[in-house]
Amino acid sequence: MEQKSERPRKHDGLTDDLGIYLHVPFCVKRCHFCAFYLVLHNRQRVETFLQALEREIALYASQPGMRGRTVSTVYVGGGTPTVLGSGQLATIFSRLKSGFSLSEQCEITVEATPESLTEQYADFLQQAGVTRLSIGVQSFDPRERTMLGLSGTMAEAISGVKIAKQAGFSNINLDLIYGNPGQTVQSWEMTLTHALEMDPSHLSLYALSLEKGTRFYTEFRRGLFEVMDPDHEACFLQQAETQLEPLQLSRYELSNWAKPGFACQHNLRYWKGLEYLGLGPSAQSYVSESRYGNVSSIEHYSKRLVAGQLPIANRELLTQVQQDKERIVFGLRLLEGVPIDWVRQASQDEVWATSFTALVKEEYLFQTDTGVQLTRKGRQFADTVGMRLL
Repeated sequence: MEQKSERPRKHDGLTDDLGIYLHVPFCVKRCHFCAFYLVLHNRQRVETFLQALEREIALYASQPGMRGRTVSTVYVGGGTPTVLGSGQLATIFSRLKSGFSLSEQCEITVEATPESLTEQYADFLQQAGVTRLSIGVQSFDPRERTMLGLSGTMAEAISGVKIAKQAGFSNINLDLIYGNPGQTVQSWEMTLTHALEMDPSHLSLYALSLEKGTRFYTEFRRGLFEVMDPDHEACFLQQAETQLEPLQLSRYELSNWAKPGFACQHNLRYWKGLEYLGLGPSAQSYVSESRYGNVSSIEHYSKRLVAGQLPIANRELLTQVQQDKERIVFGLRLLEGVPIDWVRQASQDEVWATSFTALVKEEYLFQTDTGVQLTRKGRQFADTVGMRLL
């Protein structure tokens, strides 16, 4: 496991390379599992958001050193970005390209629900320079789709992916959820089979998690359903590995599989400790050794920007020790793990070194002369490992 351990080159406290995450906080409805900041689609709120976003882009673009940086990844998430009209999304792309220096090979991802992808909209996205679509299918089982509170039908889910491929997209991710109440390994196998028939370049397979503010969390607190046992949940991942590996979809991160050359470059930024700028309400940033987030309200977001202020709600300047710990915790999500040099650096903290050694002895981590990885047991309890290392 040979890995490079050097940090990105910096000038004036900033790295040359930057990623941008842009949060579009609109949906036609809230799915039962979703905890992201969003509001129901409304024309007036959309206009308020677009005007504020234009100001935010302009403010960042005017900051010293920002124009000198190259943006290599853009990720437009939500919410559902494709509930915006094509003209509105085109304006956002125009503002980004005028405010920032996008590389020629910039990966531009847009999240979409399959039912929002008409032939005309998919063609627009292709012509607008979008290089990657991430489609929130979640399940191909009709009962599970109803239980999850999804908007579209199974037929629309299938049709939306086909439309994207017909428009010329070769880099397509499908989001799928497992661990749903009442879900069986057999129904999960069926969902994976339908997904693989679409020949995606990437699959994101997420275990259902209970987040405060969601309908599922409320129902769980009322005793209306139980969380799936971790050992049973592991059977779903085993089924995924059985079906995906023979088709050259390799697991490169805890929740992500990709064909060779199709790993999500933007998400790799998070796992490798690289910098990214968040735009839009609730968006998070990691820039110049600071981690900060925007206010989670369109109204407050807009008011700050109208006043000429960035809409930042909180900011934390990370010490070098904190940065060393965080990049190990995030980096361990990658199956290739992290370089041994990162561990040696963090191990100067004796308390941290003791925790790390214990995790190796307990077989959550596997250490070699060149790096450290999560074991199969460690992957199953990755959140626990992360908490012990922070």
